[in-house]
Amino acid sequence: MNKQAYIFLNSARVLHWEYLRLKAKHDELESCLLPAAIRYDKDKVQSSPEDPMCRIVSEIDELEKKMKHVLALKFKQIEKIDKEISYLASDEQQTALTMRYIKRIPVSQIAEEMGYAEPTIYKLIDQGGEIIAKSIRNIK
Repeated sequence: MNKQAYIFLNSARVLHWEYLRLKAKHDELESCLLPAAIRYDKDKVQSSPEDPMCRIVSEIDELEKKMKHVLALKFKQIEKIDKEISYLASDEQQTALTMRYIKRIPVSQIAEEMGYAEPTIYKLIDQGGEIIAKSIRNIK
């Protein structure tokens, strides 16, 4: 498959990975707000003028905004990918590409569900990808 088509078809997955990284950081910061994460020394008083809880809450808020933005971008990208896939003349190519790049199903499972051998699924994906590569080249 053409590199440009591969990048285009995987763009929603890349956005999903970005969302997962943001979510992991968000969850870790959120765990710092739990009572078990707040520790006090018996005789020591915090000398820092900055309240770490306010900073953490602010970072969590920023991460939530970024997560919403990434999800919106991912949704738009999935729509673009789906639109390009829908232009394919072959139902088999449409199905294989949708299952692979929209639903993110492994090729072995696609082959099983479609009733084809794995090499046939790879061939359908490659052929569909080449057609999409030509189409997205014409868009730019």
